[in-house]
Amino acid sequence: MNIERELARHGKLVDREINRVISENFPKNLYEPIKYHLGAGGKRIRPALCLLSCEAVGGKVKNVLPIATAIEMIHGFSLIHDDIEDRDELRRGNPTVWKVWGEALAINAGDGLFTKAFESAANLKGKNSNEALKIFARAVLEVCEGQALDISFEKSDAVTEKDYLEMTSRKTGALMEAACKTGALIGGGSKKEVNALANYGRKIGIAFQIWDDYIDFASEKTGKTFGLDIKKGKKTFIVCHALARIKGEDRARLFEILKAPVYETTDEMVREAVEILNNSGSIDYANEYAQKLVNEAKAELKVLKNTKAKQTLLEFADFVVRREY
Repeated sequence: MNIERELARHGKLVDREINRVISENFPKNLYEPIKYHLGAGGKRIRPALCLLSCEAVGGKVKNVLPIATAIEMIHGFSLIHDDIEDRDELRRGNPTVWKVWGEALAINAGDGLFTKAFESAANLKGKNSNEALKIFARAVLEVCEGQALDISFEKSDAVTEKDYLEMTSRKTGALMEAACKTGALIGGGSKKEVNALANYGRKIGIAFQIWDDYIDFASEKTGKTFGLDIKKGKKTFIVCHALARIKGEDRARLFEILKAPVYETTDEMVREAVEILNNSGSIDYANEYAQKLVNEAKAELKVLKNTKAKQTLLEFADFVVRREY
């Protein structure tokens, strides 16, 4: 099975629904940036997980499309605002919304996308729709909580591995959990199936982010901008693990590199930081931790019947720690 092709197949369903939900063109300076952002690419992983979870418990995809679409739009909203907060000028190789339209209109576009997401979710029907909406709303709040924690890490020298896992569980894990849980719920899954898919989603979300941290250092082979997290001074999973273990000159030097302005952080400094992180064993540790979470996530799916959707979910878990971007 080609997992990327399977994700794309489900993503096309969501794209059609997004185009239906966001069909307005006036005012232009609201809807143009929204459509620009949503049309700039992305693998539609979260809504695909929602649709697959619905199928895995015997449900019909059409019944869960409103919430799957809402989940993708919330992801889009969070990225528009993240780019402003992080001062990122590019996303998926294109100028970010705020770089094209300015901060004020970008914030407004994010807010509009947020509202449209809830409008889509409100179209859910069936006996479990109210519970699914509550799960969705709670996940959106967790994403915001996770972003608040992430921002606070920038000024802290005492961020621990536990702190990082709490942050990414909210910022990344919550929406993937909600995708799987609402899909299973609307699909008519049993309590055991719904809980299993929720646990799968949360673990996959955390593993996904840790692997992102890992490939930042493997990026000379992957094509991703090498050491970008170091240049930004990010307290990644790898950095948090290392800071708990290294001492003396190495620790002081790593902090010095992390705190340097982006434009002053040379590739040589990045390589020096990577060497420190490598010697601490933290880069390999991140790889192993992500693999462990993936194995735990796959084990959760034992309660499901053997279907094509279940097999796709299992293969997606492996894809999380195989991908090079």
